[in-house]
Amino acid sequence: MKLENKASEIGRIAKAFQAISKEISYEGLAKALLKAALDYCGAARGAVLLSEKGELLAKADASFPRERARFFVSEPAAGDFRLLPDISERVLARQEIVVRQDCWKGSALVDPAECPPGQNIAQLFLPLIHQDRTIGVLYLESERKETFTPGCISVISMLASQAAASFESTQLFEALRETNSWMIKGQQIGRMGSYRWNTRTLLSRASRECYRIFDIDLDVNPVPFEVFKSRVYPDDINALEQALREAVSTKSPFSHEYRVVHRDSSILHVVAVGQFDLGPTGDVELEGIITDITEWKAAEHALTDVRNELARAVRLASLGELAGSVIHEINQPLTGIIMSAEACLRWLARDPAEPSEARKSAMRVIEQGRRASDIVTGLRYLVRDARIRFSEVEINDAIDEILLLLKRDIERADVTLRTALDNSIPTVEGDRVQLQQVVHNLVRNAIDAMTTVSGRPRVLTASSKVADGCVFVSIADAGVGIASTSRERLFDPLYTTKGDGLGLGLSICRKIIAVHGGGLWVEEDTAHGATFTFTVPLRQSASVPGSA
Repeated sequence: MKLENKASEIGRIAKAFQAISKEISYEGLAKALLKAALDYCGAARGAVLLSEKGELLAKADASFPRERARFFVSEPAAGDFRLLPDISERVLARQEIVVRQDCWKGSALVDPAECPPGQNIAQLFLPLIHQDRTIGVLYLESERKETFTPGCISVISMLASQAAASFESTQLFEALRETNSWMIKGQQIGRMGSYRWNTRTLLSRASRECYRIFDIDLDVNPVPFEVFKSRVYPDDINALEQALREAVSTKSPFSHEYRVVHRDSSILHVVAVGQFDLGPTGDVELEGIITDITEWKAAEHALTDVRNELARAVRLASLGELAGSVIHEINQPLTGIIMSAEACLRWLARDPAEPSEARKSAMRVIEQGRRASDIVTGLRYLVRDARIRFSEVEINDAIDEILLLLKRDIERADVTLRTALDNSIPTVEGDRVQLQQVVHNLVRNAIDAMTTVSGRPRVLTASSKVADGCVFVSIADAGVGIASTSRERLFDPLYTTKGDGLGLGLSICRKIIAVHGGGLWVEEDTAHGATFTFTVPLRQSASVPGSA
Protein backbone atom coordinates (compact mmCIF):
# COMPACT_ATOMS: atom_id res chain seq x y z
CA MET A 1 0.00 0.00 0.00
CA LYS A 2 2.84 2.33 0.90
CA LEU A 3 4.48 1.55 -2.44
CA GLU A 4 1.28 2.44 -4.25
CA ASN A 5 1.04 5.72 -2.31
CA LYS A 6 4.66 6.49 -3.16
CA ALA A 7 4.05 5.82 -6.85
CA SER A 8 0.94 7.99 -6.78
CA GLU A 9 2.86 10.84 -5.17
CA ILE A 10 5.66 10.56 -7.70
CA GLY A 11 3.06 10.68 -10.46
CA ARG A 12 1.56 13.85 -9.00
CA ILE A 13 4.97 15.46 -8.78
CA ALA A 14 5.84 14.43 -12.34
CA LYS A 15 2.57 15.91 -13.64
CA ALA A 16 3.32 19.13 -11.77
CA PHE A 17 6.79 19.30 -13.34
CA GLN A 18 5.30 18.72 -16.81
CA ALA A 19 2.68 21.42 -16.27
CA ILE A 20 5.36 23.95 -15.31
CA SER A 21 7.92 23.03 -17.98
CA LYS A 22 5.48 23.27 -20.88
CA GLU A 23 4.54 26.90 -20.14
CA ILE A 24 5.96 29.52 -22.53
CA SER A 25 4.60 32.73 -21.00
CA TYR A 26 5.21 34.58 -17.75
CA GLU A 27 1.58 34.40 -16.72
CA GLY A 28 1.25 30.73 -17.63
CA LEU A 29 4.43 29.89 -15.72
CA ALA A 30 3.29 31.73 -12.59
CA LYS A 31 -0.18 30.14 -12.66
CA ALA A 32 1.20 26.66 -13.27
CA LEU A 33 3.60 26.95 -10.31
CA LEU A 34 0.90 28.29 -7.99
CA LYS A 35 -1.61 25.59 -8.95
CA ALA A 36 0.96 22.81 -8.56
CA ALA A 37 2.01 24.10 -5.13
CA LEU A 38 -1.56 24.55 -3.85
CA ASP A 39 -2.63 21.13 -5.15
CA TYR A 40 0.34 19.34 -3.64
CA CYS A 41 0.27 20.77 -0.14
CA GLY A 42 -3.46 21.51 0.10
CA ALA A 43 -2.97 25.15 1.13
CA ALA A 44 -5.97 27.45 0.96
CA ARG A 45 -4.39 30.54 -0.57
CA GLY A 46 -1.24 31.53 -2.37
CA ALA A 47 0.49 33.96 -4.70
CA VAL A 48 3.41 34.10 -7.11
CA LEU A 49 5.22 37.31 -7.91
CA LEU A 50 7.74 37.37 -10.76
CA SER A 51 9.98 40.37 -11.24
CA GLU A 52 11.66 41.75 -14.34
CA LYS A 53 15.48 41.60 -14.15
CA GLY A 54 15.21 41.31 -10.34
CA GLU A 55 14.91 45.08 -9.91
CA LEU A 56 11.63 44.91 -8.00
CA LEU A 57 12.59 42.20 -5.55
CA ALA A 58 16.02 43.66 -4.87
CA LYS A 59 14.31 46.72 -3.36
CA ALA A 60 11.19 45.13 -1.89
CA ASP A 61 9.43 46.90 0.92
CA ALA A 62 6.42 46.08 3.11
CA SER A 63 4.02 46.24 0.16
CA PHE A 64 4.69 45.12 -3.39
CA PRO A 65 3.25 47.62 -5.91
CA ARG A 66 1.90 45.29 -8.57
CA GLU A 67 2.56 47.70 -11.43
CA ARG A 68 6.30 47.22 -10.82
CA ALA A 69 6.06 43.44 -11.10
CA ARG A 70 6.39 41.49 -14.32
CA PHE A 71 3.54 39.18 -13.28
CA PHE A 72 1.47 38.70 -10.15
CA VAL A 73 -1.04 35.91 -9.73
CA SER A 74 -2.90 34.80 -6.64
CA GLU A 75 -5.55 32.33 -5.56
CA PRO A 76 -8.06 33.64 -4.73
CA ALA A 77 -7.56 36.89 -6.63
CA ALA A 78 -6.08 39.61 -4.40
CA GLY A 79 -5.47 43.28 -4.97
CA ASP A 80 -2.26 43.55 -2.99
CA PHE A 81 0.62 41.52 -1.65
CA ARG A 82 2.05 42.57 1.70
CA LEU A 83 5.42 41.46 2.97
CA LEU A 84 6.75 42.57 6.35
CA PRO A 85 10.24 44.11 6.37
CA ASP A 86 11.85 41.27 8.34
CA ILE A 87 10.35 38.66 6.01
CA SER A 88 11.44 40.68 2.97
CA GLU A 89 15.02 40.77 4.25
CA ARG A 90 15.15 37.03 4.98
CA VAL A 91 13.37 35.77 1.82
CA LEU A 92 14.51 38.21 -0.82
CA ALA A 93 17.88 39.39 0.36
CA ARG A 94 19.16 36.28 2.19
CA GLN A 95 17.18 33.86 -0.03
CA GLU A 96 15.86 31.90 2.97
CA ILE A 97 12.77 29.68 3.02
CA VAL A 98 10.57 30.97 5.84
CA VAL A 99 7.84 28.93 7.51
CA ARG A 100 5.95 30.50 10.39
CA GLN A 101 2.70 30.62 12.35
CA ASP A 102 0.91 33.94 12.60
CA CYS A 103 -2.48 35.42 13.28
CA TRP A 104 -4.79 36.31 10.43
CA LYS A 105 -3.61 39.92 10.48
CA GLY A 106 -0.21 38.70 9.36
CA SER A 107 -1.63 37.35 6.07
CA ALA A 108 0.14 38.70 2.97
CA LEU A 109 -3.06 38.40 0.91
CA VAL A 110 -6.07 39.03 3.15
CA ASP A 111 -6.99 42.59 4.12
CA PRO A 112 -6.49 42.97 7.92
CA ALA A 113 -9.96 44.53 8.22
CA GLU A 114 -11.46 41.31 6.86
CA CYS A 115 -9.47 38.83 9.00
CA PRO A 116 -11.51 36.57 11.33
CA PRO A 117 -10.50 37.03 15.01
CA GLY A 118 -8.81 34.41 17.17
CA GLN A 119 -7.41 32.12 14.49
CA ASN A 120 -3.83 31.51 13.36
CA ILE A 121 -2.51 30.58 9.93
CA ALA A 122 0.57 28.74 8.67
CA GLN A 123 2.68 30.65 6.10
CA LEU A 124 5.37 29.60 3.63
CA PHE A 125 7.61 32.18 1.93
CA LEU A 126 9.85 30.60 -0.71
CA PRO A 127 12.27 32.60 -2.88
CA LEU A 128 12.44 31.83 -6.61
CA ILE A 129 16.15 31.77 -7.42
CA HIS A 130 17.85 31.56 -10.82
CA GLN A 131 21.61 31.90 -11.24
CA ASP A 132 21.94 33.24 -7.69
CA ARG A 133 19.38 35.94 -8.41
CA THR A 134 16.04 36.27 -6.63
CA ILE A 135 13.56 36.57 -9.46
CA GLY A 136 10.35 36.11 -7.55
CA VAL A 137 8.61 34.73 -4.52
CA LEU A 138 6.09 31.92 -3.90
CA TYR A 139 3.77 32.50 -0.98
CA LEU A 140 1.34 29.93 0.50
CA GLU A 141 -0.88 30.07 3.57
CA SER A 142 -3.18 27.57 5.27
CA GLU A 143 -5.42 27.33 8.34
CA ARG A 144 -3.89 23.89 9.05
CA LYS A 145 -0.87 24.15 11.28
CA GLU A 146 0.89 21.05 9.90
CA THR A 147 0.51 21.92 6.20
CA PHE A 148 4.12 22.81 5.42
CA THR A 149 6.06 19.71 6.48
CA PRO A 150 9.74 19.25 5.52
CA GLY A 151 8.71 16.78 2.79
CA CYS A 152 6.15 19.18 1.42
CA ILE A 153 8.64 22.06 1.44
CA SER A 154 11.21 19.87 -0.34
CA VAL A 155 8.81 19.06 -3.19
CA ILE A 156 7.60 22.63 -3.51
CA SER A 157 11.22 23.83 -3.56
CA MET A 158 11.90 21.50 -6.51
CA LEU A 159 8.83 22.84 -8.31
CA ALA A 160 9.96 26.40 -7.60
CA SER A 161 13.46 25.64 -8.92
CA GLN A 162 11.94 24.25 -12.12
CA ALA A 163 9.81 27.38 -12.52
CA ALA A 164 12.82 29.66 -11.89
CA ALA A 165 14.88 27.78 -14.48
CA SER A 166 12.05 28.10 -16.98
CA PHE A 167 11.84 31.82 -16.34
CA GLU A 168 14.87 32.69 -18.51
CA SER A 169 13.72 30.61 -21.47
CA THR A 170 10.29 32.18 -21.06
CA GLN A 171 11.90 35.62 -21.24
CA LEU A 172 13.62 34.68 -24.50
CA PHE A 173 10.45 33.18 -25.94
CA GLU A 174 8.38 36.22 -24.92
CA ALA A 175 10.94 38.53 -26.53
CA LEU A 176 10.95 36.41 -29.69
CA ARG A 177 7.15 36.30 -29.80
CA GLU A 178 6.93 40.06 -29.24
CA THR A 179 9.49 40.74 -31.97
CA ASN A 180 7.67 38.41 -34.35
CA SER A 181 4.37 40.09 -33.52
CA TRP A 182 5.86 43.50 -34.24
CA MET A 183 7.29 42.25 -37.53
CA ILE A 184 3.96 40.76 -38.63
CA LYS A 185 2.08 43.89 -37.62
CA GLY A 186 4.67 46.12 -39.29
CA GLN A 187 4.45 44.13 -42.53
CA GLN A 188 0.66 44.29 -42.44
CA ILE A 189 0.71 48.06 -41.91
CA GLY A 190 3.39 48.59 -44.53
CA ARG A 191 1.75 46.05 -46.87
CA MET A 192 5.08 44.38 -47.48
CA GLY A 193 6.34 40.85 -47.04
CA SER A 194 9.78 39.26 -46.88
CA TYR A 195 10.89 36.27 -48.95
CA ARG A 196 13.84 34.01 -49.81
CA TRP A 197 13.97 32.35 -53.24
CA ASN A 198 16.36 29.46 -53.88
CA THR A 199 17.78 29.92 -57.39
CA ARG A 200 18.58 26.19 -57.71
CA THR A 201 15.40 24.55 -56.42
CA LEU A 202 13.17 27.51 -57.41
CA LEU A 203 11.38 27.16 -54.07
CA SER A 204 10.44 30.18 -51.97
CA ARG A 205 9.91 30.76 -48.27
CA ALA A 206 7.95 33.85 -47.35
CA SER A 207 6.26 35.75 -44.54
CA ARG A 208 2.53 35.71 -43.91
CA GLU A 209 2.06 39.05 -45.69
CA CYS A 210 3.60 37.64 -48.87
CA TYR A 211 1.01 34.87 -48.83
CA ARG A 212 -1.71 37.53 -48.61
CA ILE A 213 -0.23 39.60 -51.42
CA PHE A 214 -0.08 36.57 -53.73
CA ASP A 215 -3.31 34.95 -52.50
CA ILE A 216 -1.52 31.66 -51.74
CA ASP A 217 -2.69 29.27 -49.01
CA LEU A 218 -0.46 29.20 -45.92
CA ASP A 219 -0.09 25.42 -46.06
CA VAL A 220 1.82 25.76 -49.37
CA ASN A 221 5.30 25.88 -47.86
CA PRO A 222 7.76 26.17 -49.49
CA VAL A 223 6.15 27.81 -52.52
CA PRO A 224 7.05 26.28 -55.91
CA PHE A 225 7.97 28.77 -58.63
CA GLU A 226 5.05 27.64 -60.79
CA VAL A 227 2.58 28.48 -58.02
CA PHE A 228 4.16 31.92 -57.68
CA LYS A 229 4.14 32.41 -61.45
CA SER A 230 0.47 31.45 -61.67
CA ARG A 231 -0.34 34.58 -59.66
CA VAL A 232 1.63 36.96 -61.91
CA TYR A 233 -0.40 38.95 -64.43
CA PRO A 234 0.06 37.13 -67.78
CA ASP A 235 1.32 40.20 -69.66
CA ASP A 236 4.00 40.76 -67.00
CA ILE A 237 5.47 37.23 -66.83
CA ASN A 238 8.03 37.56 -69.63
CA ALA A 239 9.44 40.84 -68.32
CA LEU A 240 9.62 39.44 -64.77
CA GLU A 241 11.42 36.26 -65.86
CA GLN A 242 13.85 38.32 -67.95
CA ALA A 243 14.58 40.60 -64.98
CA LEU A 244 15.18 37.55 -62.74
CA ARG A 245 17.50 35.93 -65.32
CA GLU A 246 19.58 39.09 -65.61
CA ALA A 247 19.79 39.52 -61.83
CA VAL A 248 20.76 35.85 -61.28
CA SER A 249 23.41 35.90 -64.01
CA THR A 250 25.07 39.07 -62.69
CA LYS A 251 24.27 38.60 -58.97
CA SER A 252 23.22 42.24 -58.98
CA PRO A 253 20.49 43.76 -56.76
CA PHE A 254 17.03 42.90 -58.05
CA SER A 255 14.18 45.38 -58.47
CA HIS A 256 11.06 44.93 -60.58
CA GLU A 257 7.47 46.15 -60.64
CA TYR A 258 4.65 43.94 -61.88
CA ARG A 259 1.04 42.96 -61.29
CA VAL A 260 -0.49 40.08 -59.32
CA VAL A 261 -3.83 38.42 -60.06
CA HIS A 262 -5.85 36.90 -57.19
CA ARG A 263 -8.21 33.97 -57.52
CA ASP A 264 -11.16 36.39 -57.44
CA SER A 265 -9.62 38.20 -60.46
CA SER A 266 -8.66 41.29 -58.43
CA ILE A 267 -5.34 42.81 -59.48
CA LEU A 268 -2.57 44.16 -57.23
CA HIS A 269 0.44 46.22 -58.20
CA VAL A 270 3.62 45.11 -56.45
CA VAL A 271 7.30 45.99 -56.48
CA ALA A 272 9.93 43.41 -55.52
CA VAL A 273 13.49 44.18 -54.43
CA GLY A 274 16.19 41.83 -53.24
CA GLN A 275 19.86 40.88 -52.95
CA PHE A 276 21.69 37.61 -53.39
CA ASP A 277 23.46 35.65 -50.66
CA LEU A 278 24.15 32.04 -49.68
CA GLY A 279 21.36 30.15 -47.96
CA PRO A 280 21.70 27.54 -45.18
CA THR A 281 22.32 24.78 -47.74
CA GLY A 282 24.97 26.75 -49.61
CA ASP A 283 22.65 27.53 -52.53
CA VAL A 284 22.48 31.06 -53.92
CA GLU A 285 19.25 32.65 -52.70
CA LEU A 286 17.51 35.90 -53.49
CA GLU A 287 16.38 37.56 -50.27
CA GLY A 288 14.19 40.61 -50.33
CA ILE A 289 10.89 42.39 -49.83
CA ILE A 290 7.72 42.53 -51.92
CA THR A 291 5.52 45.59 -51.37
CA ASP A 292 1.86 45.96 -52.30
CA ILE A 293 1.72 49.40 -53.98
CA THR A 294 -1.86 49.08 -55.25
CA GLU A 295 -3.17 51.90 -53.08
CA TRP A 296 -0.18 54.07 -53.96
CA LYS A 297 -0.82 53.44 -57.66
CA ALA A 298 -4.50 54.34 -57.24
CA ALA A 299 -3.51 57.52 -55.41
CA GLU A 300 -1.00 58.32 -58.13
CA HIS A 301 -3.64 57.90 -60.85
CA ALA A 302 -6.13 59.95 -58.83
CA LEU A 303 -3.54 62.70 -58.43
CA THR A 304 -2.82 62.61 -62.15
CA ASP A 305 -6.54 62.93 -62.90
CA VAL A 306 -6.83 65.87 -60.51
CA ARG A 307 -3.82 67.58 -62.03
CA ASN A 308 -5.20 66.99 -65.53
CA GLU A 309 -8.51 68.52 -64.49
CA LEU A 310 -6.70 71.42 -62.87
CA ALA A 311 -4.61 71.97 -65.98
CA ARG A 312 -7.77 71.92 -68.10
CA ALA A 313 -9.45 74.39 -65.75
CA VAL A 314 -6.41 76.66 -65.90
CA ARG A 315 -6.44 76.54 -69.69
CA LEU A 316 -10.15 77.36 -69.81
CA ALA A 317 -9.67 80.18 -67.31
CA SER A 318 -6.81 81.48 -69.42
CA LEU A 319 -9.10 81.55 -72.45
CA GLY A 320 -11.62 83.75 -70.66
CA GLU A 321 -8.89 85.95 -69.22
CA LEU A 322 -7.24 86.37 -72.62
CA ALA A 323 -10.38 86.94 -74.65
CA GLY A 324 -10.35 90.73 -74.39
CA SER A 325 -6.61 91.03 -74.93
CA VAL A 326 -6.68 88.63 -77.88
CA ILE A 327 -9.28 90.70 -79.67
CA HIS A 328 -7.21 93.84 -79.18
CA GLU A 329 -3.86 92.27 -80.08
CA ILE A 330 -5.12 90.47 -83.17
CA ASN A 331 -7.17 93.44 -84.27
CA GLN A 332 -4.06 95.64 -84.52
CA PRO A 333 -2.21 93.61 -87.17
CA LEU A 334 -5.47 92.85 -88.99
CA THR A 335 -6.24 96.58 -89.21
CA GLY A 336 -2.70 97.17 -90.46
CA ILE A 337 -3.11 94.42 -93.07
CA ILE A 338 -6.34 95.93 -94.36
CA MET A 339 -4.90 99.44 -94.52
CA SER A 340 -1.68 98.28 -96.21
CA ALA A 341 -3.65 96.15 -98.72
CA GLU A 342 -5.92 99.12 -99.57
CA ALA A 343 -2.86 101.33 -100.02
CA CYS A 344 -1.32 98.72 -102.29
CA LEU A 345 -4.42 98.74 -104.48
CA ARG A 346 -4.40 102.53 -104.65
CA TRP A 347 -0.76 102.58 -105.75
CA LEU A 348 -1.51 100.01 -108.41
CA ALA A 349 -4.64 101.90 -109.57
CA ARG A 350 -2.70 105.09 -110.33
CA ASP A 351 -1.90 106.01 -113.87
CA PRO A 352 0.87 105.31 -114.18
CA ALA A 353 1.00 102.61 -111.46
CA GLU A 354 3.67 102.91 -108.78
CA PRO A 355 4.83 99.35 -108.19
CA SER A 356 7.63 100.29 -105.75
CA GLU A 357 5.13 101.91 -103.36
CA ALA A 358 2.71 99.02 -103.87
CA ARG A 359 5.53 96.61 -103.01
CA LYS A 360 6.18 98.49 -99.77
CA SER A 361 2.53 98.20 -98.86
CA ALA A 362 2.57 94.49 -99.69
CA MET A 363 5.63 93.98 -97.47
CA ARG A 364 3.80 95.69 -94.62
CA VAL A 365 0.92 93.25 -95.17
CA ILE A 366 3.39 90.35 -94.83
CA GLU A 367 4.94 91.85 -91.68
CA GLN A 368 1.58 92.39 -90.02
CA GLY A 369 0.45 88.91 -91.08
CA ARG A 370 3.55 87.36 -89.49
CA ARG A 371 2.95 89.34 -86.32
CA ALA A 372 -0.62 88.02 -86.16
CA SER A 373 0.68 84.50 -86.79
CA ASP A 374 3.21 84.83 -83.94
CA ILE A 375 0.48 85.95 -81.58
CA VAL A 376 -1.75 83.03 -82.56
CA THR A 377 1.14 80.57 -82.21
CA GLY A 378 1.92 81.80 -78.71
CA LEU A 379 -1.72 81.75 -77.68
CA ARG A 380 -2.10 78.22 -79.05
CA TYR A 381 0.77 77.06 -76.83
CA LEU A 382 -0.85 78.63 -73.80
CA VAL A 383 -4.15 76.80 -74.23
CA ARG A 384 -3.26 73.53 -75.94
CA ASP A 385 -2.61 70.22 -74.17
CA ALA A 386 1.12 70.11 -75.00
CA ARG A 387 2.86 66.77 -74.57
CA ILE A 388 5.66 66.84 -72.03
CA ARG A 389 8.32 64.18 -72.35
CA PHE A 390 10.16 63.62 -69.09
CA SER A 391 13.65 62.22 -69.04
CA GLU A 392 16.84 62.60 -67.03
CA VAL A 393 18.21 66.08 -67.75
CA GLU A 394 21.70 67.42 -66.96
CA ILE A 395 20.52 70.95 -66.24
CA ASN A 396 23.99 72.51 -66.45
CA ASP A 397 24.55 70.95 -69.87
CA ALA A 398 21.18 72.26 -71.02
CA ILE A 399 22.13 75.79 -69.84
CA ASP A 400 25.55 75.60 -71.53
CA GLU A 401 23.96 74.64 -74.85
CA ILE A 402 21.69 77.70 -74.78
CA LEU A 403 24.55 80.01 -73.82
CA LEU A 404 26.58 78.60 -76.71
CA LEU A 405 23.61 79.06 -79.05
CA LEU A 406 23.28 82.71 -78.03
CA LYS A 407 27.03 83.40 -77.92
CA ARG A 408 26.98 85.61 -81.01
CA ASP A 409 24.01 87.62 -79.69
CA ILE A 410 25.80 88.09 -76.35
CA GLU A 411 28.96 89.28 -78.07
CA ARG A 412 27.11 91.61 -80.47
CA ALA A 413 25.34 93.21 -77.50
CA ASP A 414 28.75 93.80 -75.83
CA VAL A 415 27.65 91.68 -72.85
CA THR A 416 30.06 89.90 -70.51
CA LEU A 417 28.93 86.39 -69.62
CA ARG A 418 29.59 84.96 -66.18
CA THR A 419 28.55 81.49 -65.01
CA ALA A 420 28.32 79.97 -61.54
CA LEU A 421 26.98 76.49 -62.20
CA ASP A 422 27.06 73.96 -59.35
CA ASN A 423 28.77 70.86 -60.73
CA SER A 424 27.40 68.69 -57.91
CA ILE A 425 23.82 69.00 -59.15
CA PRO A 426 22.33 65.57 -59.97
CA THR A 427 20.09 65.00 -62.94
CA VAL A 428 16.50 66.23 -62.80
CA GLU A 429 13.34 64.78 -64.27
CA GLY A 430 12.10 67.17 -66.93
CA ASP A 431 11.44 67.97 -70.57
CA ARG A 432 14.86 69.09 -71.83
CA VAL A 433 13.53 71.03 -74.81
CA GLN A 434 10.99 72.99 -72.79
CA LEU A 435 13.44 73.76 -69.99
CA GLN A 436 15.89 75.02 -72.58
CA GLN A 437 13.08 77.16 -74.04
CA VAL A 438 12.72 78.81 -70.61
CA VAL A 439 16.48 79.42 -70.30
CA HIS A 440 16.61 80.75 -73.90
CA ASN A 441 13.78 83.20 -73.21
CA LEU A 442 15.31 84.45 -69.95
CA VAL A 443 18.78 84.90 -71.47
CA ARG A 444 17.31 86.65 -74.50
CA ASN A 445 15.35 88.98 -72.23
CA ALA A 446 18.47 89.70 -70.15
CA ILE A 447 20.41 90.68 -73.29
CA ASP A 448 17.58 92.95 -74.43
CA ALA A 449 17.36 94.56 -70.97
CA MET A 450 20.96 95.84 -71.31
CA THR A 451 20.82 97.28 -74.85
CA THR A 452 20.39 100.84 -73.54
CA VAL A 453 22.98 100.54 -70.75
CA SER A 454 26.05 102.77 -71.13
CA GLY A 455 28.77 103.94 -68.83
CA ARG A 456 28.94 100.64 -66.88
CA PRO A 457 29.60 96.96 -67.69
CA ARG A 458 26.86 94.89 -69.24
CA VAL A 459 27.05 91.64 -67.30
CA LEU A 460 24.86 88.57 -67.67
CA THR A 461 25.20 85.92 -64.95
CA ALA A 462 23.86 82.37 -65.23
CA SER A 463 23.96 80.31 -62.04
CA SER A 464 22.57 77.06 -60.65
CA LYS A 465 22.41 75.32 -57.28
CA VAL A 466 20.52 72.54 -55.51
CA ALA A 467 18.57 72.95 -52.27
CA ASP A 468 15.53 71.36 -50.57
CA GLY A 469 15.13 68.71 -53.26
CA CYS A 470 15.02 71.27 -56.10
CA VAL A 471 17.38 72.80 -58.65
CA PHE A 472 17.49 76.61 -58.69
CA VAL A 473 18.49 78.32 -61.96
CA SER A 474 19.00 82.10 -62.04
CA ILE A 475 19.61 84.47 -64.95
CA ALA A 476 20.70 87.93 -63.79
CA ASP A 477 21.29 91.05 -65.86
CA ALA A 478 22.76 94.48 -65.16
CA GLY A 479 20.07 96.31 -67.10
CA VAL A 480 17.74 99.14 -66.20
CA GLY A 481 15.61 96.98 -63.92
CA ILE A 482 11.84 96.57 -63.87
CA ALA A 483 9.39 99.23 -62.79
CA SER A 484 7.31 98.27 -59.74
CA THR A 485 4.11 98.84 -61.73
CA SER A 486 5.27 96.38 -64.39
CA ARG A 487 6.53 93.72 -62.00
CA GLU A 488 3.02 92.68 -60.96
CA ARG A 489 1.91 92.11 -64.55
CA LEU A 490 5.19 90.83 -65.92
CA PHE A 491 3.97 87.23 -66.26
CA ASP A 492 0.50 88.11 -67.60
CA PRO A 493 -0.18 86.90 -71.15
CA LEU A 494 0.15 89.64 -73.82
CA TYR A 495 1.75 92.11 -71.39
CA THR A 496 5.13 93.43 -72.53
CA THR A 497 7.57 96.21 -71.68
CA LYS A 498 9.23 95.94 -75.12
CA GLY A 499 8.11 98.04 -78.02
CA ASP A 500 8.15 95.05 -80.39
CA GLY A 501 7.33 92.33 -77.85
CA LEU A 502 4.30 90.05 -77.89
CA GLY A 503 4.04 89.62 -74.12
CA LEU A 504 3.88 85.83 -74.35
CA GLY A 505 7.43 84.65 -73.52
CA LEU A 506 7.39 84.95 -69.71
CA SER A 507 3.79 83.70 -69.52
CA ILE A 508 4.76 80.61 -71.48
CA CYS A 509 7.91 80.14 -69.34
CA ARG A 510 5.93 80.26 -66.11
CA LYS A 511 3.45 77.68 -67.40
CA ILE A 512 6.28 75.36 -68.47
CA ILE A 513 7.88 75.58 -65.03
CA ALA A 514 4.50 75.17 -63.27
CA VAL A 515 3.84 71.93 -65.17
CA HIS A 516 7.27 70.72 -63.99
CA GLY A 517 6.14 71.33 -60.41
CA GLY A 518 8.38 74.37 -59.91
CA GLY A 519 8.12 78.15 -59.76
CA LEU A 520 9.39 81.20 -61.67
CA TRP A 521 9.80 84.65 -60.17
CA VAL A 522 11.77 87.91 -60.54
CA GLU A 523 13.90 89.76 -58.00
CA GLU A 524 15.19 93.26 -58.64
CA ASP A 525 18.89 93.76 -57.99
CA THR A 526 19.69 96.36 -55.34
CA ALA A 527 22.25 97.98 -57.68
CA HIS A 528 21.25 97.39 -61.31
CA GLY A 529 19.10 95.04 -63.29
CA ALA A 530 16.94 92.08 -62.30
CA THR A 531 17.29 88.37 -61.57
CA PHE A 532 14.86 85.76 -62.88
CA THR A 533 14.92 82.45 -60.96
CA PHE A 534 13.09 79.20 -61.59
CA THR A 535 13.04 75.92 -59.68
CA VAL A 536 12.53 72.34 -60.84
CA PRO A 537 12.12 69.36 -58.44
CA LEU A 538 14.83 66.71 -58.74
CA ARG A 539 12.10 64.07 -58.96
CA GLN A 540 8.49 64.33 -60.06
CA SER A 541 6.17 63.02 -57.30
CA ALA A 542 3.60 61.74 -59.82
CA SER A 543 2.70 61.94 -63.49
CA VAL A 544 2.00 65.48 -64.59
CA PRO A 545 -0.57 66.72 -67.07
CA GLY A 546 0.40 66.09 -70.63
CA SER A 547 3.39 63.91 -69.79
CA ALA A 548 4.31 61.09 -72.10
